[in-house]
Amino acid sequence: MLSKNYDKILLALSLLVLIGLSVLFFQRGEEIAGALHTDLPPVSNVYQYEMTPREEVPLEFPVWQTPQPQSAGDAWIYDIFTPPYIFYNEVDDIFVPRPPGPREGEVAELEIEFIGFQEEPYRIQLTGFAGRDEDPLITFLDNETGEMILTRRNREVPEVDIEVRSFNVRREERNGVVTRVPEAVIFDRRTGEEVLLLEEETKYLDEPAIVVTTSEDPPRTINARPGEMFDVGEYSYVVEEYTVDPPEVIMLKYSPARDEPRRSTLRPGQRF
Repeated sequence: MLSKNYDKILLALSLLVLIGLSVLFFQRGEEIAGALHTDLPPVSNVYQYEMTPREEVPLEFPVWQTPQPQSAGDAWIYDIFTPPYIFYNEVDDIFVPRPPGPREGEVAELEIEFIGFQEEPYRIQLTGFAGRDEDPLITFLDNETGEMILTRRNREVPEVDIEVRSFNVRREERNGVVTRVPEAVIFDRRTGEEVLLLEEETKYLDEPAIVVTTSEDPPRTINARPGEMFDVGEYSYVVEEYTVDPPEVIMLKYSPARDEPRRSTLRPGQRF
């Protein structure tokens, strides 16, 4: 019985406390609201940002250099952002900077086509001898005329600009057999050099010939050498440099309409 009354007393006390807090809150509500909305003092003007004018930057516009011809030829000219039109020449099996053949209203410019290299025999060849070894009659072939030359050692041959300075017959053992090997040393007055000739070996020039064909009608085949100039119509060509491996030639092309020659690097089958 005491326990039930005790619970009722606690409940009554709790209600009294709740009622008292509610009355207190309503009585001081305005003071609490005022404290929550207190105005803050303004920020000092000392720390305000001051705008400053921006410095004027002078504008500079770059000037592009005039495009220069590429190593492949004068026709390969283009700016850095404007590559050229590139066409494929099915006849020559190469890429070109413009459609193959002359444009409408143009006359086809005479050209050459690089074919390759060819070894050329020296203009004089030793073909044999007759008589005694002490004073033989020596025979040479003049490749320029196809005529045979008969002479002896220590003799001048002015018609072909040579002098026979020595001649002897060496004996070599080849596969157990002793073989006689005639050899002659001549002085070439055209080049100012001595040349060794052997009867059994064809003597070739030190540098190969650069073989080109022309677009003339009918076409011509020309064997050129470095530094030599040859003409194709109104144009003149000079072989400036060459390499055998890889096979390439650097050609200069002179035209009456230009002060400076054009230069192009050609591989077999390419034209200029």
